[in-house]
Amino acid sequence: MTSKKNKGCLRVLGILAVAFSFNVNAAFIDIGFTIDGNTWDNPFTVQNNSSAGLDITQFALDLRPNADSFLCFDEVDSACHTSGGLNFRSVGSDDVGFLSYSIVDAAGGIDATDFLSVAFSGFSSGESFSWLVDVDDNPDGSVFGNDLIGSLFYVEMSDGITYQGVIEAIAGNDDAGQLVLQGVSSTTIANAITSVPEPSSILLFGGLLLALTRIKRKSII
Repeated sequence: MTSKKNKGCLRVLGILAVAFSFNVNAAFIDIGFTIDGNTWDNPFTVQNNSSAGLDITQFALDLRPNADSFLCFDEVDSACHTSGGLNFRSVGSDDVGFLSYSIVDAAGGIDATDFLSVAFSGFSSGESFSWLVDVDDNPDGSVFGNDLIGSLFYVEMSDGITYQGVIEAIAGNDDAGQLVLQGVSSTTIANAITSVPEPSSILLFGGLLLALTRIKRKSII
């Protein structure tokens, strides 16, 4: 197996928080997701910073919007590049209720594995989950966090709602990407495998919900 060069991993965290206020009580949906450095040897990290009681039940990373770059998940048993693959595995001591993962060749993208979903039984507020999996492209194989800009991210919460965001750049960090959560998704993760909405079709907050919602960005560390 050919190892890939590592440009280094800067510790930068980008988080967008979506805050919902209903009546007197307030509930915050706050999901942090960063991709920093070479995906060959730097972990992906998801943080659940939402209000207590709001668990992550599933999330998904969708590479299909980057089809022009031939982005795909490159595991050993489903290699999409000649440089060799790296299987999905969690890293760190806390598995936060990790149940299973699935990497599939979803309809609408390239002919390769381009959709990752991960399920949990109790990914609680205040916890984080990190994992390794290789992502490749065409032609050189090496993919850094910034190469995933434009990819979609879905997260299903224990409130029964699926939220959707986009991976965007991190100012001052050329190798990284961060989640910018945009609102309620028009589809569930299961349905997203066969149909990916364009960014313009993402259901944002309207009417009364807009009046009850404020969006805040947490500072980049």
